[in-house]
Amino acid sequence: MVLLVIVYQVWLSVQATGKVAPGVGELRDARGRFAVDVELGFKPERYHILQLQKHGRIAGTDGDVVHLRGVAPAGVDALTREYWIEHIEAPAGAPR
Repeated sequence: MVLLVIVYQVWLSVQATGKVAPGVGELRDARGRFAVDVELGFKPERYHILQLQKHGRIAGTDGDVVHLRGVAPAGVDALTREYWIEHIEAPAGAPR
């Protein structure tokens, strides 16, 4: 059982690489937080919105993209480990 947990944690770390686009976190507020767009690859359900709210404020959705505001760098790290998140990028119009 312990081996299964270790393998799962390694898999989460491996699949997390490459999810964050360049430019994420460049435009920070006074508290060091920033906005991100989280692409899921499917329309978010209540569960996904509640999980995303742990890391920032929901500013809306567009299809399979959830707009988060007030995200800390540690929040981005945590989001990349969610297997159901495909990509994280800076919002359109933000400097890249």
